[in-house]
Amino acid sequence: MSTQMTEEISCPQCGAVVKTELWPGVDASRDPELRARVLEESIFDWCCPECGYSARFLYPFLYHDPKRGFMIYLSPNGAGCEGVDVEVEFPQLAGVTKRMVTTPEALKEKILIFEAGLNDVAVELVKFALAGVLDKKHGKKTLAAYFCYADEVKNEIGFTFLLEGTSEPVRRHMRMDAYCKSLEIAKTAGSAQTGGFCLVDFVTAQRILENYRESENR
Repeated sequence: MSTQMTEEISCPQCGAVVKTELWPGVDASRDPELRARVLEESIFDWCCPECGYSARFLYPFLYHDPKRGFMIYLSPNGAGCEGVDVEVEFPQLAGVTKRMVTTPEALKEKILIFEAGLNDVAVELVKFALAGVLDKKHGKKTLAAYFCYADEVKNEIGFTFLLEGTSEPVRRHMRMDAYCKSLEIAKTAGSAQTGGFCLVDFVTAQRILENYRESENR
């Protein structure tokens, strides 16, 4: 069940105190409208009714999709559930994929990945490899990269990349074969799943690839 609370927020521009509706937890199966707001990246939008000042208001947020078996914890400061063995206190969550993210964009991406039935570790490996190709081609560092879609009929997996010094995103797609190969590597490296919420990102992909290459050279 989704959880709701009301908090008074002072507008940084005019000082007005605004009662604001917050959603610390969302159950996607019971509240499809809230799921839509998360995917639209609008659930954290805040606007002062007095002066019109608008901003993004972030707070710890738990997204749960019990039908698909995953939970994603948004921790804006990167702290909280990481490393905590949630399954000890809540054994009913054993087998549920649990991830932690630090931005609404990463939250949306994880949802899209899991709703597509994909392994997020394998997806990160594909992104990491493709980012390396783009970095060399454009001579610019990848600032962020996001999964967009997977189309098995077209045999495509698509991503959006944000490169340093550019305002327009770079969109690239690869054959699903690359994902399948990455999935093999991810399985060889072992599951990222622990008893608690864990980060699976570019750093994770780099570590897994380094360990995989070391094992291949032995």
